[in-house]
Amino acid sequence: MKKMRTKILRIIICICKCLLNIIYFFVKLCPTNNKVIMLSRQSNKPSIDFLLLQNEISERKSDVEVKVLCKVLKKGIKDRINYCFYILKCMYHISTSKVCILDGYSIPISILKHKKNLEVIQIWHASGAIKKFGYQSLNKKEGRGTEIAKIMNMHKNYKYVMAPSNITASFYEEAFGIDKDKIFINGLPRLDYILDSDLGNDKLKEFYNQYPKYKNKNKKTILYVPTFRKNTDSTENIKKLINAVNKSKYNLIIKLHPLDKSEETKKYTVSKKYSTYDLLKIADYIITDYSAVAFEASLLNKPLYFYVYDIDDYKKVRGLNVDLFKEMNNSTSRNIKEITKSIENNKYDYDELDNFRDKYMGKDYRNNTSKLVDFIFKFLDKDVKNEKIKNSANEHSQKEFNI
Repeated sequence: MKKMRTKILRIIICICKCLLNIIYFFVKLCPTNNKVIMLSRQSNKPSIDFLLLQNEISERKSDVEVKVLCKVLKKGIKDRINYCFYILKCMYHISTSKVCILDGYSIPISILKHKKNLEVIQIWHASGAIKKFGYQSLNKKEGRGTEIAKIMNMHKNYKYVMAPSNITASFYEEAFGIDKDKIFINGLPRLDYILDSDLGNDKLKEFYNQYPKYKNKNKKTILYVPTFRKNTDSTENIKKLINAVNKSKYNLIIKLHPLDKSEETKKYTVSKKYSTYDLLKIADYIITDYSAVAFEASLLNKPLYFYVYDIDDYKKVRGLNVDLFKEMNNSTSRNIKEITKSIENNKYDYDELDNFRDKYMGKDYRNNTSKLVDFIFKFLDKDVKNEKIKNSANEHSQKEFNI
């Protein structure tokens, strides 16, 4: 029965791919504009990375059009139908753009045959990969099946993939199934937001006005930012963490993944308008697990801990790129009480944190937005130069003809 369903699904997908490519053949007749398209299915709103990129591009060149399209693919029939119309909209803007920026898998980018001059740059939505993903996790419990990945052309048609360091680049080569020469070393724009005290300053003032208790200098703030676990109930382990924190000495903020709906955390959550990156600035201590937030947190030189209560199972269902017990041994534990005890004793191995940061984030992790826009403009400027050369050649030919 399962094989039959898979076969039917494969036939439906193949038919849809053919139809979309036929439509796209005619859509591609539209002229290419001086435009950059940004696509995401991580959220229905532009990420901080996209917003920073958009602002930088617009400030530098007013004649470059920037289009941002973001939409989460949901499971409902109505939502799937709406998503089909969204794909058609994407097709038009992709076909009329010179550069496409992605922060995740994109159906229209991977399954369609594009114009040769379209430059597709995958920046990914995380600053690294503690856990395996993409082609690294095929046929794992939390990964994709080989057949579906093949049918959906998973992570195909990228001209370049951005990675924050050479070590992370090696993970991305495996995860995206690409060659080393397609990797562009640079951090995400959000790193500028995290490291620049001026960026987001108004947001922090708003936060402290809304939650004045976090201004109390006598109480430090612990931020817990776990990764999302598919088909796993983390309630008991979240309870253990909540109970282990001494509330008379510490404030606790829990920032769960948007897909995690645990009821236990309500008392310790803040408004969704404050991003993880805002909360990293507010926190004095950060606890995570396999989330790439760890890489971003490492830049702030604050005590960073890894609460990995399910690490043995997680290796089986997903797989890990980073051996946390080897590289962050003094701040990694299966037992949350060991972590809170370390916080209370105020002992932390900053040398270990420095090595972790330098290895996975490199040493040149500032001005990422500017460097990425420089990279994007290479392709916009290239077309401008080519057009000038072409026009010059045409003028020269015309003069010869007139003579």
